[in-house]
Amino acid sequence: MTRIVTSDEFVTLILATIKVRCGGVDLLDAELDRGLQDAYEDLSAQESSLHVISNFTFFPDPLHGNSTKLRRAIVWARDRGFLEAKQDKRDTKYQVSMSEHLAKHFLERSAIAQGFLDGVVGERFPVRRSSQAVA
Repeated sequence: MTRIVTSDEFVTLILATIKVRCGGVDLLDAELDRGLQDAYEDLSAQESSLHVISNFTFFPDPLHGNSTKLRRAIVWARDRGFLEAKQDKRDTKYQVSMSEHLAKHFLERSAIAQGFLDGVVGERFPVRRSSQAVA
C-alpha cells in the first residue's frame, strides 16, 4: 500500500533521524535548507520503491532562491519544539531539540523506510558538534 507523505512529516522524520543518529548537532541555516532539499529530491526519485507519494515539493523559487514550502516546514518544526534556532553574529544555526524518546516514537511510525532515512541523513547532513559549527 502506498502512503502519502506530507512536508511536515518528512521534515520531522529527517530531524528524528538526525537526533537518533547524531544526538546534539548544529546545522547552519544553509546546510539545513540544502540538506532537506536534497533529501526531498532523493525521496522523489525513490518514491515508487519506498511505496510513498509526497504531496509537496521543496524546489526553490527561481526568483527568490528558496522554497517557501521548505521554509514553512522548518517553521512548523520550530514551532512544535522539534528544532531550535540559535542566532550568532555570522549565521543562524539550528539544533534538533526533540527528545530522543519522541524521535524514536516518530521513526517507529514512519511511512518511510528507516534505511532510506539513515542513508539520506548520513549523506546530506554533516555531523558537527555545537563547538565545531562554523560559517
